[in-house]
Amino acid sequence: MKPTESLYTLYMNYKEQDRQRILSYLESHPSCTVKSIIEESGAERLRVYSLLFELSQEKKILIVEESEWGAPIRVKWIS
Repeated sequence: MKPTESLYTLYMNYKEQDRQRILSYLESHPSCTVKSIIEESGAERLRVYSLLFELSQEKKILIVEESEWGAPIRVKWIS
């Protein structure tokens, strides 16, 4: 770690990388399952759900199907 970098900065870089991986995957698979995003996008599985929530709030994706607990199962890229 460089002296000017904080752990927060490093986390944000990984988060942004995962966000780009998810967006890239959605561009080529506009309607897909969250399971396929986790398995095929290369994004860290522990960040996928929170990033999908953010993308949903930004109106970049539409959650097409949810579990009974509200977790997304299928999403659609709309932006």
